[in-house]
Amino acid sequence: MANPNVQKRIKVGATLLVLGALVLQLLQWVVLLPAPLQVLVKVTQVILAFHAVEGLVAAVLIFRYKLRPQGGSSGEAGSLLMSHLPESLPMSVLKAGMYIFFVGTVGLVEVIKGVKPVPKENQLVK
Repeated sequence: MANPNVQKRIKVGATLLVLGALVLQLLQWVVLLPAPLQVLVKVTQVILAFHAVEGLVAAVLIFRYKLRPQGGSSGEAGSLLMSHLPESLPMSVLKAGMYIFFVGTVGLVEVIKGVKPVPKENQLVK
């Protein structure tokens, strides 16, 4: 995938766009928006729905990872997110889900790479 600097920029950009989409959704409930912004509201609803699905997928992956016998404490997860998860199962699931909701696909790929089991020596990988 892209180098870490590009990934960081994508994460920051995605976070700003999701925050903007959330502000637009909240603003729609408070004031009557002009017609061109109403179209943008519909687009942001779709984007927020995709990000919510990605967040749910990440939460399920982290939940399953933490339930493994050596899940929370093993050194097999190499990503920055995985090393910063709290010990508490509900908090780690919530933190990962929220992180992926704001960051998007780049963060989800990071979680997927982090929860993959590392094969032991003399073990075949399927």
